[in-house]
Amino acid sequence: MKHIYDKDVAAGLMFLVIGLFSLMLSVQFDFGSTARPGPGFFPTVLSVLLTIIGLGVAGISLRSPIVHYTQFVWRPFVFITLGVITFALIIGTFGLMPAVFAATLIASLAKPDFGILPRFVTALFLAAFSAFLFILCLGLPIALWSF
Repeated sequence: MKHIYDKDVAAGLMFLVIGLFSLMLSVQFDFGSTARPGPGFFPTVLSVLLTIIGLGVAGISLRSPIVHYTQFVWRPFVFITLGVITFALIIGTFGLMPAVFAATLIASLAKPDFGILPRFVTALFLAAFSAFLFILCLGLPIALWSF
């Protein structure tokens, strides 16, 4: 009996579960039509696409040879999760640019051989680009700095 430990199967199943769960939640809203979409149109379409992607990724992975992984890499998981949590905690208090900057710096610690200068340059670029995109281009009412 073969055991399947492939990360692609796990990712496909994760997409499938999230897609089906969000589809279950999105059918509560009015779908509308393609000419006049309702509040449930976009979430339903995204849920169906995510479910199809999950089926595709898991199906293709099940047809390929099985690859066994011996160790779970914790460092990227921990630092990227901490980056997302940091962004969520900081944006309301300090604003968009400090939140993106801090989250990028923390998430960049997931790769240990990434130098300190590229970390800061990447964080600065992403903070500036986020401000340009979300505040200037899209006009979202997000504070740039809130000290």
